[in-house]
Amino acid sequence: MRIKKTLGFLIKVLIVLLALFFLYKQLISKGDVISTDLNKIRVNIRENFLTILLVVLMMFVNWFLEALKWRTLIYKIEKISLNQSIKAVFAGITVSSFTPNRVGEYAGRVFCIQKADKVQAVLITVIGSMAQLITTIIFGLLGFLLLPNLMPDFKILLSDFVFSYPLMVFVVILLIVLLITLFLNASVFSVILSKFKFLNKYSKYNEIFSFYNYFDLLETLLYSIARYFVFTTQFFILLHVFDVNVSYIDFLILTTTMLFVISIIPTIAIAEISTRSSVALFLFTLVSNNVTGILSATFVMWFINLVLPALIGIGVILTLNFFRNK
Repeated sequence: MRIKKTLGFLIKVLIVLLALFFLYKQLISKGDVISTDLNKIRVNIRENFLTILLVVLMMFVNWFLEALKWRTLIYKIEKISLNQSIKAVFAGITVSSFTPNRVGEYAGRVFCIQKADKVQAVLITVIGSMAQLITTIIFGLLGFLLLPNLMPDFKILLSDFVFSYPLMVFVVILLIVLLITLFLNASVFSVILSKFKFLNKYSKYNEIFSFYNYFDLLETLLYSIARYFVFTTQFFILLHVFDVNVSYIDFLILTTTMLFVISIIPTIAIAEISTRSSVALFLFTLVSNNVTGILSATFVMWFINLVLPALIGIGVILTLNFFRNK
C-alpha cells in the first residue's frame, strides 16, 4: 500500500512538472506570437475586460459540453457523476499538454475511472475524439470549398488538379455523407471485428462499438458540433477585440479551413500556438492587414482554451488516486 502511495505521488509530481515545464517553455519562447506587441495585448484586454471575461466563460461552456459528451459515452461501462466527468476532462487537458497530438488526454481521463476496464475507457474516449475530429473535418471541407472565393488563384490551381470545381464539390459532399454515415453506424464495426477469429480474445474491446446505437452517436456528434460553434465564436469575438475586422461569412470560411489544417498537423498541445498562429496568419491576411491583431487574438485564444484549463487540471491531478481501491 505504501509503495502504491509513493508511486502515485511520484506520478502526480512528474505530470505536474512536465505540464509546467512545457507551459513555461512556450510562454517564454520568442516565437511570432510572444514577440508581438504585448503592451497592445494588455491594453486591448484592459479596454475589453468584460468581453474577454465572456470568452473565458465560454471556455468553461466548451469544456462543460465535452464533459457531458464524455459522461454520456463512459456511462455505458461506469456510472460516473457530472462532477467526475468534469474533473476527468481537465485532467486530460493537463496530461495532453505535453504529449504529441494530445494522446495523453486519454490517459488523463481514465485516471478518473475507478471500476471499469481502463482499455475500454480509452477506446470510448477515442470515440468521443473521433466525433470531434469528424466535426472539424466536415466543416473544414465545407470551408475549403468556399476558400477559392477569397483566393481566386487557388480556384484556378484546383481546377488544374481536380479537373473541375463542380467535381470537387461532389467529392467533398460524398466524403461528408460517408463520414457521418460510418460514425452513426459504428456498431457495425463490432460485427465486422467479431468475424475475425484471431480477435476473439479481444472481444470485450471489439464490442465497444456495439454499446452505442444511432441516437447515442448522434447525441455525441451534436455535442461536438455545439463545442465547435462555441470555440469558433470565441475566436470571432477575439479577432474583433484586437481590431481584425472581418465579416462573419469570411471568418467562417477561414476559421473552418484553419481548424481543419491544424487538426491534421502533428503537434504537442502546449506548442500548438506556433502552428495555429502560422496557419491563422496565412489565411486571415487574405482579408486583413492587421498582423499584430491576428497573432494577438490567436495567442489569447490559445491561452484561454489550453493554458488556463491545463492549470486547472493540475489541481485535479493532485487529488487523483492512480490505483484502484480494492
